[in-house]
Amino acid sequence: MSSDASAPSFGLVVTATEAEGCSPAADWSRWIARGRAPDSDRGSAAVPFARSWSDDLEQLAGLGATSIGLTLEWAELEPRPGEYRPEAVEFRRDLLRRAAEVGLEPWAYLVDRTLPGWFADDEGGFGDERARGLLWPRHVDWIGETFGDLVAGWVPQREPILQALRRHWLGTAPPGRVDAVKTAEAVRDAVLADGEAWRLLRGTAPVAAHHTARLVVADVEDQTDDEAAPRARTLERLIWRPWIGSLTDGRLQVGDLPERAVDHLRDAFDRIVVQLRPSIRVDGRGRWRHHPADRPPGPTGLVAWPEAIGDALGRVTDELDGRVVIAAGDLGDVTDDGRARPDHLRLLLDLVEEHAVAGWWQTSPIDGYHFEHGFGLRPGLIRADRSETEAARTYRNAADRPRVPRTPGGNEEEARP
Repeated sequence: MSSDASAPSFGLVVTATEAEGCSPAADWSRWIARGRAPDSDRGSAAVPFARSWSDDLEQLAGLGATSIGLTLEWAELEPRPGEYRPEAVEFRRDLLRRAAEVGLEPWAYLVDRTLPGWFADDEGGFGDERARGLLWPRHVDWIGETFGDLVAGWVPQREPILQALRRHWLGTAPPGRVDAVKTAEAVRDAVLADGEAWRLLRGTAPVAAHHTARLVVADVEDQTDDEAAPRARTLERLIWRPWIGSLTDGRLQVGDLPERAVDHLRDAFDRIVVQLRPSIRVDGRGRWRHHPADRPPGPTGLVAWPEAIGDALGRVTDELDGRVVIAAGDLGDVTDDGRARPDHLRLLLDLVEEHAVAGWWQTSPIDGYHFEHGFGLRPGLIRADRSETEAARTYRNAADRPRVPRTPGGNEEEARP
């Protein structure tokens, strides 16, 4: 199965943990057990996708999407080293087959936030040279052989740098140890792991990188806090420079670590998916606060400010000129009060057209589990009871508009009737 990287893409990304609950073998399950995150209620009515997936995929296709991202949840497939579960393999193959049947090109995510506990904790994860250089490539090869006949494309990791920051800058994800040097090393190792997966999978189907784009500013409310500006500069460089530099210059620069030549990553990946995240202020301790300060934060504690989001997308398109870029985002940061979410989605879709990117992928399209907020956040186009929101209609109207394919780096023009 192949995908035309030049065709406009309206997609949806369904994260396994959000839709099905956390796998018992995942590192996040251990995090929940430690009381560091809300229970995902795996198997409950709050996350019915594991039972209703066939109908759910049909409903999602009805939104007008052309593609869907589905997690090949590593912890479910290989709960113990070298022991793959046949029933888990067949379930994921059924998902991919059904997606294609209802007209959705399936893009397979190998890692979407969670890792097997044995890999992340027992083997050291991507930070361990053996784990990253042997166990990860072994898994990538196995994934390619097991699911390659059913996918339209691959995404090795979703927002690998953001996940490294959550683990070691913020301490809000396992192992939760805040350390500046470890943060830089984790970012470096995540980028290298992404590149290794691209090397192994390229040629079998298009491969996309999925990175974070967000504006970072210093929190200057406390005029005595001299550390805010350098902290903000450090974070900004960590979020942007490693992946941008690798893809454009073949140089991996991460914080104060020695610069590393990665010539094989220059111009790597067939598509670049950029997750548009709200802008943040950073204080002298490195904590993230909502930005702008004079606007009320949304449900996640951040502000979905379209101007800052547009600036971030503009930076991506400027620095990756000529590449196939797809914008992505969800509605979790927007207050759910009637028109706010459909209006915000319309503004995001306007940004897609303004910056002439190749499409829009809606993440968290169905309400489910949120890693920090449990079931208290409802970011979806579709509710947990499978009723559609007004934002779903906004998405469908945009996806159904007739368009003609674009060439990489070119402008998309609407077809005339």
